[in-house]
Amino acid sequence: MIRDRVASGLAGAALALALAAALFLALWPGSYHGTTAGTGGQAVETSASLIEENGAQVLVWLLLPAAVCLWAFLASLSGATAAKVAMWLMGLLLLLFAWVAILSIGAFYLPAALALLLAALAATRRRHPA
Repeated sequence: MIRDRVASGLAGAALALALAAALFLALWPGSYHGTTAGTGGQAVETSASLIEENGAQVLVWLLLPAAVCLWAFLASLSGATAAKVAMWLMGLLLLLFAWVAILSIGAFYLPAALALLLAALAATRRRHPA
C-alpha cells in the first residue's frame, strides 16, 4: 500500500538523518574550542572533534539514535500492530533523547525524531471510506 511505502520512506529518512547527525558530530573539528597558554605566555587557540576529545567510546552515544531509527525502519516494513506501536515508541524515545540533550547534541537529532514520528503517524492513519 502507498501508506506503508510512505511510512517506510519516512523511517528511512529518519535513519539517514540520524546517521548524518552522528557522522557530523563525531568528525566536526569545531565541537570543542579552547585557549591554552603556550610557551612565552602566548595564547594558543585549539579545537577538536568529539572523538579527539572523548575517544571512540563517544560513538556509542552518537549511534544510539541511529539504532533506534533502524529498529523503527525495520518495524515499518511490517504491517503488524505491534510494529506500529514500536514505531511510535521509538519516535517518542528519540524525541525525548533530543529534548534531554538539546543543549549539547540533541538538536542535531531533532529532525530524525520528527521524521520518525511522521512515519509512525503515516503507518497508523486509517483510510476513510469514500
